[in-house]
Amino acid sequence: MVEKLEQAQKNKGIGSKKASSSKRKLKCDVCEKKPALMECVTCVVKYCEACLETCHPKDRAVFKAHVVVPMELVSTRECELHKGQALSFFCTQCGVAVCAHCLLMGAHIDHPRVSLQYAVKEKKASLLEAIDSLKSHRGIVHDFTQRAERAMAAMQYQCKEMRSSVGAECLELQMALQQLQRKLLDAIDAQEKDRQATLVRQLDGQRQKLSVWSSMLERAEQLGLEEDGAVFLDIDTLKLERQIRAAVEAAQMPPPLVGAGSLNLTLNMAPLIEGVAGMHFTEYLVPSPPDGLAALETTPSSVLVTWRCDAKRDAPNTFIVEQCRIEEGGWSWAEVYRGPSRAYNATGLSPQASYNFRVCAINSSGKSEWSEHTVFSTGQPSTPDKVLVLETSQEGVILAWSGEPAWRTAHWRYQVEMAAEAGREEAGDAAPQAGDEAWVEVYSGSMRTCMVEGLAAGRAYSFRVSAANAHGRSASSAPVKAWTLPPSAAGGPQLS
Repeated sequence: MVEKLEQAQKNKGIGSKKASSSKRKLKCDVCEKKPALMECVTCVVKYCEACLETCHPKDRAVFKAHVVVPMELVSTRECELHKGQALSFFCTQCGVAVCAHCLLMGAHIDHPRVSLQYAVKEKKASLLEAIDSLKSHRGIVHDFTQRAERAMAAMQYQCKEMRSSVGAECLELQMALQQLQRKLLDAIDAQEKDRQATLVRQLDGQRQKLSVWSSMLERAEQLGLEEDGAVFLDIDTLKLERQIRAAVEAAQMPPPLVGAGSLNLTLNMAPLIEGVAGMHFTEYLVPSPPDGLAALETTPSSVLVTWRCDAKRDAPNTFIVEQCRIEEGGWSWAEVYRGPSRAYNATGLSPQASYNFRVCAINSSGKSEWSEHTVFSTGQPSTPDKVLVLETSQEGVILAWSGEPAWRTAHWRYQVEMAAEAGREEAGDAAPQAGDEAWVEVYSGSMRTCMVEGLAAGRAYSFRVSAANAHGRSASSAPVKAWTLPPSAAGGPQLS
């Protein structure tokens, strides 16, 4: 039987010289006739079903530690160094895909290896985890860009409205100035009319006196030039003299001029100029969105929600709280609180349910944006179930589990615990008990799958999963057992 194995390995070397189609099925390395169904990672030999039973019986002690895996054509590429040999292994030391000859007689002798199928599954699981993480970050950035775009649109709209307001206010100011101008001019016209009427009355009285007195003086001067004494002493002269003396005795000083001085108007434009010069924009006092939403206390039917918000100095803030129950059919926000307090106790909630909360602030200047919505739950989460072992290797295990829908558990964290057991030959079916101190935590996160590494080869391990939220931790799932693959022979068979 050993001779058949050596001959099969030599046949692989001979077959590498023949170009093979990338689409043909790999044949058994022993009989070279039937399609290969299984491959021994330790021997680096492919077997059909008959040759596996004949040349590699699993009940023989020499083959008991060998790792035999089903054949699966993961890649159609051939090794560049060994023609005709498919890339069916992965060198974990060099990080490259290799063929069987690379492990037996090439540069990868004695290097640790795994099947290419296992390496692909392991890398896909890692890639999926990275994709989920990047999607989460992309969602955060996408949400930020949307909020930034809305803020920019709101800012542009506010600037447009403010420009219109400035134009309207300045137009109203111009109209007010025109009205003020008319008012001031009317005041000047009224005082001018009043003073002019008074001065006209005074002027008319004095002009009448001047006319009479001028006539009397002109007659007296003519009499004074008369040379005939009889004529001069005539009765008219005596009468004229008496009139002049009476006028002198009755004469008084002219009354003071009314309105002859400055107008009783003082134009004081200083307040107006100061008011116009002092026109400016007051600080925009719309409050910022509240943040720091937290569940200060939770019960099976209530959640005490608190938040932070910067107070503005124009008026105290009024807060609006909206909540909605997270359901598969969608969200429906409803206002549940409006007031000045920075805390709200949501009561009458369903047990073991999840609710979304968001808060905004309002003052006399306007309404803030909504806060980031935050999920809080009532009661402890339910226990995860259906814990499965997806893949095993010599040093690791890939686990997955199911539970409630993702829209209900987005805020949960899962905890995976592990307990090491005896080797494969000594391990039974019983897993460690729930109270066993051997349980240790190996994973904590929001993903529903994890990879546990750094395990010993050929050992049995038990795993259990629990879920936790802000209210507490669920019971652990039923333990599930997994065995790591046994250690492979050092380097496998060698070819001379």
